[in-house]
Amino acid sequence: MRKLSSRTEFVKPTFQTSVNLDGYINIGSGTPNFSPPESVIQAFKESIDRRQLSYTSWSGLNTLKEAISRKLLKENKFLADPSAEILVTSGAQPAIFSIFLSILDEEDEVIIPAPYYSTYEEIAKICGAKVIPIKTDTSSNFTFIFEDFEKALSDKTKLVVLVSPSNPTGTVLSKGLIDKVYDKLKMLDITLITDEIYEHYIYDDHQHYSLMSEHAEKENIISIYSLSKGYGLTGIRVGYIVSNKNTIATIAPFHHAMNICAPVNAQYASIEALNLNREWFEVEMKNVIAARQMWMECLDQLSLPYGIPQGAYYICFDISQCQKPAHQVSKDLRSDHQLIINSVDDKYLRGSFMQDLDVLKSGLNRFKSYLR
Repeated sequence: MRKLSSRTEFVKPTFQTSVNLDGYINIGSGTPNFSPPESVIQAFKESIDRRQLSYTSWSGLNTLKEAISRKLLKENKFLADPSAEILVTSGAQPAIFSIFLSILDEEDEVIIPAPYYSTYEEIAKICGAKVIPIKTDTSSNFTFIFEDFEKALSDKTKLVVLVSPSNPTGTVLSKGLIDKVYDKLKMLDITLITDEIYEHYIYDDHQHYSLMSEHAEKENIISIYSLSKGYGLTGIRVGYIVSNKNTIATIAPFHHAMNICAPVNAQYASIEALNLNREWFEVEMKNVIAARQMWMECLDQLSLPYGIPQGAYYICFDISQCQKPAHQVSKDLRSDHQLIINSVDDKYLRGSFMQDLDVLKSGLNRFKSYLR
């Protein structure tokens, strides 16, 4: 066999938490444990019955982009031109990939608050770029300070990524901090990516802020959204990118090269999902909020430091008292307790609220048994 690409050295599969395995309890999954209303499923089926099986426009169905534009105006408080400022993608990960490929060159740097979702780093490395982390911990509830962000900047900085609400930490960044970062980057002509795919999961008195609501020109801003998390549609693979006209036109060919277009039947289901009111989701959130409380009570009982989840549906906690790296703790939990929960880095594990409460209770009991 010929020598493999050097990329295989740093892009390796990890244990998948997004599927359930027989005999295991999964309390780390990033997959919603609910389905959207039946009308969304029906829209998918009807598009198949109508034999709508061909490619759509590279940027997505016009009716879908119009539905996205209405959603952005209603929920995110900004206008986006459906004909030029929205690109429908095959989920959020191809969106990230397309953006990075269109902007990053060898030796460029990408600043991301850490802990962060590992795929960002993998894609940056594929592009020959380097991730510069802004380190945070439980003492600040995983919120970085502006001065640390400024220290991370260099003449090689090409992108900054802010994920809010955050996977894996559950942190919601304040409007003031996001604005301050953007003002600095705009002055330096550096692009800011806002990953907002967990926008519908907000707790207590926190608020989700979309930067474009105050910057209609969308200069130096690229925002990523998804139908996966807030609509229970992870498997149909639909996300979207919003930016100014020129940036969208630059990114679009890269997404085309990977996927041509998002799955057509999934796009029709997405139209229905976006056109529905969100009352059905409020019912699902009651289970998520109860699971959040169960996690915090468990970690309090075990005296494990954690960041209070302000958004998303994860809780990130410090496992260093086990005197083992987090990936080994995760492996022990799988092999000895049939419990699935992944590590974030050497110090942290990430728990999920996406599990039925009785199953979560059993999983947390197994976790307590491991520690005790």
